[in-house]
Amino acid sequence: VSTQSTWEAVVSTQSTWEAVVSTQSTWEAVVSTQSTWEAVVSTQSTWVAFKCHRQQQDIYAVNSISFHQGQGTFATAGSDGSFNFWDKDQKQRLKQFQRMPLPITDTAFNRDGTIFAYAISYDWSKGHAHYNPAAQKPRIFLHAVKEKEIRKR
Repeated sequence: VSTQSTWEAVVSTQSTWEAVVSTQSTWEAVVSTQSTWEAVVSTQSTWVAFKCHRQQQDIYAVNSISFHQGQGTFATAGSDGSFNFWDKDQKQRLKQFQRMPLPITDTAFNRDGTIFAYAISYDWSKGHAHYNPAAQKPRIFLHAVKEKEIRKR
């Protein structure tokens, strides 16, 4: 599937589902293998897997991956209602933020990386039976990014 300058694909190989997105020569993927969700990030032909968005034995989908242009780090956000900043080179979480009451469905850094925007809404991961439009209104939040939160270690 191609929408404007973004290429997307959903691939199934031997019970492995992958959603792959390519934007501006950066490849991003969300991979599900044997009930394990991983955010897989490739930049300049380096692949790194991050096992994120888990709570005890519950595993949540990664709904968004956004790259910070200035620091070379990135953020993930998921169905668990949380977002995290990551250092891909050190393969570690830089900062984990408080959970929101709904899943985070999309994220983006502004041009200079000082503001991180994220949207919460029902993402259908629990199906139609759990959808309550009166209680689950979509909202957009802005987070003022501090350099210490996103800087590589």
